[in-house]
Amino acid sequence: MLTHKTRLYSFFSFLTLIFFFFPNLTCAQSVSLHTPITTIKVPPGQDVNYNLTAINNSNSIKTSNIKLVNLPKDWSYELKYDSWNIEQISILPKKQEKLSLKIKVPLKVDKGSYKFKVIAEGYSSLPLTVIVSKNGIYQTEFSCIQPNIEGASDASFSYNATIKNNTAEDQVYSLKATRPSAGWYVTFKANGKQVSSVGVKANQTQNVFIEVKPASFIKSGTYKIPVSIRSGNIYEKIDLETVITGSYDIKITTHNGLLSTHANAGESKKIKLLITNNGSSALNKIVPKGLTPPKWTVDFSPEEIPVIEAGKSEEIEATINVFDHALSGDYEVNFNVKASETSSKQKFRVTVHTSILSGWFGILIIVFAIGCVYYLIRKYGRR
Repeated sequence: MLTHKTRLYSFFSFLTLIFFFFPNLTCAQSVSLHTPITTIKVPPGQDVNYNLTAINNSNSIKTSNIKLVNLPKDWSYELKYDSWNIEQISILPKKQEKLSLKIKVPLKVDKGSYKFKVIAEGYSSLPLTVIVSKNGIYQTEFSCIQPNIEGASDASFSYNATIKNNTAEDQVYSLKATRPSAGWYVTFKANGKQVSSVGVKANQTQNVFIEVKPASFIKSGTYKIPVSIRSGNIYEKIDLETVITGSYDIKITTHNGLLSTHANAGESKKIKLLITNNGSSALNKIVPKGLTPPKWTVDFSPEEIPVIEAGKSEEIEATINVFDHALSGDYEVNFNVKASETSSKQKFRVTVHTSILSGWFGILIIVFAIGCVYYLIRKYGRR
């Protein structure tokens, strides 16, 4: 039968063995690690940031090495206290310290769940999980939100493209566009400047604005503009579409370009006018009109043209009816031509001359007046 002294000796021997072979049991709760979020879901290439708290639950200062274990291959991390990279921390009794942990998930990674631990050596560990949402790629993405734009041929077309560098290195991409034909202009802009190449840092994105100016008098239709980027062996391409609905431009003039004429008061002056469609689409329901001085009129034949195809012209005849008692001088007539799609106007000068008969009649009136005055002076002058 064991004595009381023997029992005490056996108990302390047992405790000594526990302290020797399982030292962590004696201080497992002395230093603990905590973060409010232990499982995070991210895409490939996305950094994961944790806010860690190291807590000293004991009544004495505790010092421990802090490290990560079971971190997947090609992954890396930064463990910091304030702005300092650390490997060891010392905590006052009943105090806690804030740490920051950044996990760098590589771009080339498989979809799945990855588990690892933050270890406070000799004390405790904190299990963490990062879920990668999709299979990673190691390439460049070149895209455009709106690759199809519609407008008239005299408009400028602006496209917003995005280059995403999904590689682990900085890249410089050359920019190239294949024009549909001569006369088209394509320019690239990045950060407000016109460029022919653009640099993009690893795992970063750069917006590129592409401005397209179609050739003059281009026909209506859909035009494809392949745009490509290249950096070393990296090559990506997108196809932009410019849909030309047609430009509308109408002009009214004479065959020889002369915009003036002469007429007599009361005369009906006929003028041949030429209406030209300078746009890239047909014009419909073209109606000519005239704005004249008071008591003048203007008539057109024909009064309406059903259609004028792009690049074509039609002749009309305008008859300007000059007021019978118009005085000599220059007068302005405005010819307006209006289609369903657009309109135009042209000023025309008419120089009016009075007739020879009217001139002689005026002279006779003056001579008669002078004769009357002379007669009255002769008859009544001596009295």
